[in-house]
Amino acid sequence: MNQNIELARKLVDLFYPLVELTVFNAEGTMQEIFNAFSTLKEDQACDLKDCEIGSPFQQLLAVGRNVRCLIYPLHDGKKMSSYLRLRYDLTHFKNLQEQLSFLVQPTAEYANQGTTDPWKESIDQIISLYATEKKINIQALTTKQKRELISRLRDKGLFDFKESSAYVASKLQISRATIYNYLKTAADFKKVHVHQVDAFTNERFGGNPAGVVLDADELDEATMRKIARELNLSETAFVLPSKKGSFQMRYFTPTGHEITFCGHSTVGALYMIAKERRFGIEKAGKHIFDVETPCGILKMEASLDAEGGIRVAYEVPVIKLRQVDISHEMVAKAASFELELVDQSFPVMYEETNKDLFIVIRTLEDLKKIECDPKSFASFSKQHDIVALCLVTPEAFDQKNQFHMRCFAPLVGIPEDPFTGSVLGGLTAYVDTFGLLPKNSSHFRVEQGHFIERPGVVEVEFSKKGNHQAKVFAQAVHCFSTEINLT
Repeated sequence: MNQNIELARKLVDLFYPLVELTVFNAEGTMQEIFNAFSTLKEDQACDLKDCEIGSPFQQLLAVGRNVRCLIYPLHDGKKMSSYLRLRYDLTHFKNLQEQLSFLVQPTAEYANQGTTDPWKESIDQIISLYATEKKINIQALTTKQKRELISRLRDKGLFDFKESSAYVASKLQISRATIYNYLKTAADFKKVHVHQVDAFTNERFGGNPAGVVLDADELDEATMRKIARELNLSETAFVLPSKKGSFQMRYFTPTGHEITFCGHSTVGALYMIAKERRFGIEKAGKHIFDVETPCGILKMEASLDAEGGIRVAYEVPVIKLRQVDISHEMVAKAASFELELVDQSFPVMYEETNKDLFIVIRTLEDLKKIECDPKSFASFSKQHDIVALCLVTPEAFDQKNQFHMRCFAPLVGIPEDPFTGSVLGGLTAYVDTFGLLPKNSSHFRVEQGHFIERPGVVEVEFSKKGNHQAKVFAQAVHCFSTEINLT
């Protein structure tokens, strides 16, 4: 027995890192392992009752390695004393079985080595795992799911075998021609189409640039964060399927933070949905959606006119404006601007849903003087759970507008935002509650971005039935689209 183990050990050394050797006692407890393919317990364990002793079989490890496995009983005289498990990586060493056969001569009862082609076993296993993962019968797979499954088989090199396409076609009950067509387009699953849209403006290079990914179905959260970081825009919106609404939106910043809501990337996503005629948009008119967001289901709409012009609107999240134990002096000191710029006759207020802080600045000229220290205010924001500081003045460059605002969100990687749609709910409640609008007003216009050469404007309609409710109307301009290759 010891001689067999020593021989196997030497062969493992010879073919390192492609071969793994494990010794189990008679009860199946692992004793030793050499060149472990995985550190996961589920990959290292061996249930001898479910294994074909002496016959090769296939395994797909949790870490993703596709291996061929052989388990031999070792005897001390007539008594079976332990088991030797040899595994090798099929992808890199398909014919290693023949080179290992001299180690232990199986008895007659283990002489049947099986005749199933290894690549067929691999295909069967991947198809079975996919069906389990999707919780669906193979015959019920959608066209998109079949394309994805074929992409996985291709990535494992399983279409390199002569009859593999015919075998997969029979398994999925489709033609070989369909397999070839799917293989040609399978590379698309490794590409992500991204769009950049200038929101809250009707002129390119104005407003706030937003990243938009309309087909985020197959993206995990880590990939979404990486894409947002790569685009390096203040926020990127990802559109996904939803069981609760028409579709779902998630929002990420360049620092990898997921936020509950983002106005300008919502505008960008709605604009691109309308531009590409998604979600049932086919002709002119108003199209209304129930959209799932991290802060709940929101009503949103996209309107097309006869000339193809697009206007979008969204219901702001629930507005929860309240007083906060933060003084004007504390904010001015943390942001590093002069206190005399602040109109202290209006209180400091906090909006809980989007975690925004509101302060009134005396004049448009005073607002221009503001410079926010990002490092200092990021620390202050973390201490007080603030996402954005909104500084507003009841003056504007355009006389059609009632307010100008500037917003700073250094905690989530945004020193100054060109246009901040997420603050509009809190702003609505603030300006109405504290008399900055004429009595019985139901709408206003606010501009932003002029001091950083990204001018934008938005119209807000609101009502107060108990709590304030607001609806934002905006325009946008498509800047460009491109692809990110994930391979």
